[in-house]
Formats: sequence, structure tokens, C-alpha cells
Amino acid sequence: MSLNHRTSNRAPLALEVKVRHMGKEMGETCTRNISPFGAFIEMPHPELRPDDFIELYFTDEQQNDALLLQKGLITHCSQEGIGVLFAYDSNEFRQMLHKKMPNKHRSRVFSS
Repeated sequence: MSLNHRTSNRAPLALEVKVRHMGKEMGETCTRNISPFGAFIEMPHPELRPDDFIELYFTDEQQNDALLLQKGLITHCSQEGIGVLFAYDSNEFRQMLHKKMPNKHRSRVFSS
């Protein structure tokens, strides 16, 4: 199966995220869609390439603006941004995502 093929449902959700690659800050941006397993990150004209391993830092307001780290592999790039497959699934990240996900998308996203 190609890495470009999603194995889970994503929901439209704009979350602020800081992107790092090899220790270098790549900027602050937001997600276009997301699931516990991956996301599309808006990055017009990205410097990053498929197979780059990145670190994503999401702000969790529920935890006094703590940054939640999510590592991932870039599966595809376009003029609009990057598709990312998350490297692991953490309970803290799932809880933060569940709180921010609109109710109408929760069952579809969290059941996959």
C-alpha cells in the first residue's frame, strides 16, 4: 500500500502547529484536516520533501498552553502544503484532538 493512501478518516480542523525539520524551525502554520494518525499541514511552497521526518508542536490550551510533540513522515507535498503520517499514537495527543474536534466529526475520526 502506498503511503499516500490514508488508512483513517480525517476531519477538517484548523489547529495551530509549529514545524521543525532537523532542528530547524520551519515556521508556524495550521492544519487543514487531521486525525490521530495524520494531517495535512498548510505550507505554501514548502521547502520540505516526501520522506522527510519532521516534528510538529501543537498547543494544548487545556494544559496551560503546553506543547504536544507529534513526529511524522511527510508522504506528499504540493503547492498548498504537506501530507504527514504520524509516527506514533499518544494518549495526550488523542485527548487534545478529541477536545478540539467538532462533535459531528468525532465518531467518524475516532472509530477508524
